[in-house]
Amino acid sequence: MSEKNEQSREELLPGDFMPDQPMLDHEYDGIREADNPLPKWWVNLFFVTILFAIIYLPFVHMFDFLPKDYLKRDVAYATMLAEQREAELIASGAYDQDPVGAGKKYFGTFCVTCHGSYAEGGIGPNLTDNAWIHGPREEDIIKTIVNGVSAKGMPTWGPILGERKIKMITAYVMTLWNQPPPAGVKGKKAEGEAFDMAAIRATVEKAAAPDTTAKM
Repeated sequence: MSEKNEQSREELLPGDFMPDQPMLDHEYDGIREADNPLPKWWVNLFFVTILFAIIYLPFVHMFDFLPKDYLKRDVAYATMLAEQREAELIASGAYDQDPVGAGKKYFGTFCVTCHGSYAEGGIGPNLTDNAWIHGPREEDIIKTIVNGVSAKGMPTWGPILGERKIKMITAYVMTLWNQPPPAGVKGKKAEGEAFDMAAIRATVEKAAAPDTTAKM
């Protein structure tokens, strides 16, 4: 052991460790580094990662070497199952029994990107207040969804969704008035013209209510 290392040992505090290997000359914040070679397994693993990157980059990102038919097949199969399940639900009448619930499902799929998870607004307007740009009545909402609003970036949903889904989304949107988002979710500032939503929704609910009067 060198005399320098032996002298350094005398200056160490209890619990300090002085390696027997030679020390490098540089020092950072009182920390010195022993001149030890890296473990062979670590060096070999480092070279393996370099070799893997050289092979992986062209195979996956530059050239079409990997068979992607399996992925396309799985995606197509999953899409077919989803469409089949959707057809079964429609055929069973489940959506007709709960059009608002079905509309909420479709809203979550097609509308939340622009209108927010709670219809609080984002790119599109807030659907929970009493201000409407294109009208709050059922026929107004259906027309807006079917034709879209190109100036605002809203696509023409008519050919995509079809009449059935649009009516269900409309039924759900009609229930959103006076349903503010939960605490912590800020609604977008009102846009458009203010309407007497209480009167409009009351008219809709009255029309939808079953006739309980006895027939003479």
